[in-house]
Amino acid sequence: NVSNALPNLVRAHGLVAPQLTQGSIAVEQQLVARTTVAVEYQHLSGKNLLRSRNSNAPVDGVRPLDAFLAIQQIESTASMTSDSLAVTLRGSAGKYLTGMAQYMHARSCDNSPGPFSFPASSFSPDLDWGRSEYDQRRRFNSAAMLDLTRGYRVGTFLSIASGRPYNITTGRDDNDDTIVNDRPAGILRNSGNGPGYVQLDLRFTKLFRAPRFLDRTRKSTSRNVEISIDAFNLFNRVNYSGFVGVMTSPFFGAPNAALTPRTIQFSIRYKL
Repeated sequence: NVSNALPNLVRAHGLVAPQLTQGSIAVEQQLVARTTVAVEYQHLSGKNLLRSRNSNAPVDGVRPLDAFLAIQQIESTASMTSDSLAVTLRGSAGKYLTGMAQYMHARSCDNSPGPFSFPASSFSPDLDWGRSEYDQRRRFNSAAMLDLTRGYRVGTFLSIASGRPYNITTGRDDNDDTIVNDRPAGILRNSGNGPGYVQLDLRFTKLFRAPRFLDRTRKSTSRNVEISIDAFNLFNRVNYSGFVGVMTSPFFGAPNAALTPRTIQFSIRYKL
């Protein structure tokens, strides 16, 4: 096959500096003593972002430069936009319990995940506008710290989020642009949706008093040694991070990657 012997070429064309514009507005109100609520809206937009396309894709079976197979042309033609609204509650209950809770609704879209990513069609790269790979519409985070007697502390962090998208492709080069990432007709980029994400982390800490060698001005009652046990993903939930989006694969729709399983960490900190 003569085409298989032809070289590929990577080049940059007409690059300009990418631009990101960010704006936000927030309102914070105290509800009761030591408890506040904040509402924040953020907008982020980008233009002149980098992406690639095959500028030597054949037209009616003829490549513009027949000495090369594919020419990966890096351009400053991609864009993105992101909007988010977050409600955050911070406060304490008595002298021993402090915490926060945040709910965020967000939407992020772009037409390229990065400078070396090709669109489904090198002839119409703007048709790749769709959900960003990191787009999670709903997120909830909460953290709490409980100070117990005799220097014991218990802390928790809970994170819940809706699923991230994944791309659905045919597994063929249907438009003959030499890139095998074509999507079925009528299917937008990243239109597949993975399951939600849930993770609970737990920290158990014990504080001790020990001699100080440098800072002797501290009170003798201050606890300067901290021994902690951290359990990340306490319930060992499987949070999938990747899915097979190739429709011709027998594993289409099945997960092929997962985030870190339960991890136990021991640590000690000593203040001189």
